[in-house]
Amino acid sequence: MSVNQSKVGLGEIIGYGLSGTATNLIWGTIGGFLAYFYTDVFGLSVGAMATIFMISRVWDMVADFLMGLVADRTKTRWGKFRPWLLWTCVPFGLVTLATFYTPALGPTGKVVYAFVTYMLLMTVYTICVVPQNAIQGVITDDPNVRTRITSLGGLVGGLGGLISAGAVLPLVKFFGKGNEQKGFLWTIGLFAVIAVVCYLITFFSVRERVQPPKQQHSSVWLDIKDLLRNRPWVLVFMVGVIAALASASRVGVSIHFCKYNLGNMDLKTTLGVISVFASMAGGLSTILAGRWLGKSRALGLCVFVVGLSCMLLYLARPDRLWIAYASNVLADFFGGIVITMFFAMLGDTADYNEWKNGRRATGLVYAAGSVALKTGFAFGGLIMGAVLGYYGYQANVEQTARSLMGIAMAASIVPGILFCLASLPMLFYPLDRAKLEEIKLELERRRELSGNGDE
Repeated sequence: MSVNQSKVGLGEIIGYGLSGTATNLIWGTIGGFLAYFYTDVFGLSVGAMATIFMISRVWDMVADFLMGLVADRTKTRWGKFRPWLLWTCVPFGLVTLATFYTPALGPTGKVVYAFVTYMLLMTVYTICVVPQNAIQGVITDDPNVRTRITSLGGLVGGLGGLISAGAVLPLVKFFGKGNEQKGFLWTIGLFAVIAVVCYLITFFSVRERVQPPKQQHSSVWLDIKDLLRNRPWVLVFMVGVIAALASASRVGVSIHFCKYNLGNMDLKTTLGVISVFASMAGGLSTILAGRWLGKSRALGLCVFVVGLSCMLLYLARPDRLWIAYASNVLADFFGGIVITMFFAMLGDTADYNEWKNGRRATGLVYAAGSVALKTGFAFGGLIMGAVLGYYGYQANVEQTARSLMGIAMAASIVPGILFCLASLPMLFYPLDRAKLEEIKLELERRRELSGNGDE
């Protein structure tokens, strides 16, 4: 048993999971409601919204790489990654609040305001969340325990998604009393306070145990070169990009699908809550899925099932709501396994790089993994906007049969096909159970010889 494994208690796992609660609370609200807020509340056109999403998230991809490099080179008495939670949690909350504020500006002014605030939000989000994700790669050096941390921590983190899915629209109604602009502002203000508290608890709860080899020299070029020739990471990256493309379209248009295709916007809350419970159950099942199938097979199979489940939603109608429930439960249960396994496997690819090249850049590995998701969300938002625009969607009017078809396509068929394609890279993934155990034992031996163990 690894020395580091025995020192990871349930309290630390819960403490780490609360950072996921904070992130899911904010990101779940952004992913699930910002597209609707921009088009139906703030007053942006679909084209302007899609362009803002794409430009801001392309910048965010660059920022992720930069933040990964910076985090790996951070040296404080608290570690490399933890202090960034302390430094950025309050700015993150404030910028999120500004993003959901509706200023009294004309059409051009609103576009500029939305662009600036969203750019700031993505930047501060990166500075906070890239180190937060990297922490799970340095809490322990044991890949099995890492999966347990990601799974159990993800269960705690899922509380943020649950609150976002179940409470946003009721809170908007409660605070706004018919004024959605006011309702969204007060709701996001409450969420920002909760997120700040959760990040601070994580900062004080966790420890960073896995350190880079003491003889490792800092080199940006070598870090990037190692990453690009890290075949397991490249394959996991590909899965992340394609799955995020699909998720951006599916999640971003889900409220439109409920409002127009199913005829009841409140179903967004009901479906969202059920889906979050399904996702949390899926995340908790990741340990069993990895044990039965192995990590790569579990990831590939589950992302394929998510695709089929999404396509099922196309058949949902107001008189066939059970199809919407079934589609969401299946997609989010297996999706919970996918996202949990994705982050657990990023840690494995960091171990692989250290084993093969004698260098460790955990921050860059997780930052680049985050780039995969944000690349998908950037262009997925563009795909969503393009599909809605092509089929003639107009906000707050009775939709034509053609526009209803476009909403259904963006919510089901398009993401379904993409999720199925995301399963293909796992057919070529080289790290099976035996290889991971070999890597773990060899890295333990090296650390004992170099005196670079638990600190």
